[in-house]
Amino acid sequence: MKKSLLAVILAVAMVAPVFAQKGDMSINGKLGLGVSNNLNYHANGYHGMPDGLSQGYDMEMPISIGAEFFYGLMDMLSVGAGINYNFGSNSKANMEGSKPEAKTVNFYLAVKPEAKIESDIFTSLYLIGQIGGSSIIVEANGKSETADMGIYLGFGAGTIIKDCVIVELLISSANGSLSINGNTADLQYTATTINVGYKFAL
Repeated sequence: MKKSLLAVILAVAMVAPVFAQKGDMSINGKLGLGVSNNLNYHANGYHGMPDGLSQGYDMEMPISIGAEFFYGLMDMLSVGAGINYNFGSNSKANMEGSKPEAKTVNFYLAVKPEAKIESDIFTSLYLIGQIGGSSIIVEANGKSETADMGIYLGFGAGTIIKDCVIVELLISSANGSLSINGNTADLQYTATTINVGYKFAL
């Protein structure tokens, strides 16, 4: 996982100087609050659960932070890359006598179509699509288990205020699988998150 994150950071660092000569660039910092989050298990003998058993858990509202780099291909389209860390939250219900906690680390490539608007407050409206990799960390009964890396997908919409303040609604899905002693469980962590942030123009 650490090697994959390092590879993404190095790739962005290497490509950024090339982009600097052409389109507009920015770095975005974001703080998020998960307003609707769910952790789903699909068991294949994992922890003694019957094969094919699916179980979903509503999670408490977590806090997340993220950073993104964007390059403007044209006035209405930007592409970039980012990373997001979900600090984790506990399940609202018990599982095996405890309330499991789930955290996620997501890194992704992104595309952002954007429409400029004439307003004294709002600079633009945009859509955002994200695809990349994710790691889910589950803590329960005093044990921490990290799922094998899976696919991360995100889709949302937002606005930029006064050229710098970001307000965004994002729906995302992080996926992975746990394997212990030959038993596996597929995991999916879905989240609806409200992000606020700041855009630093480069």
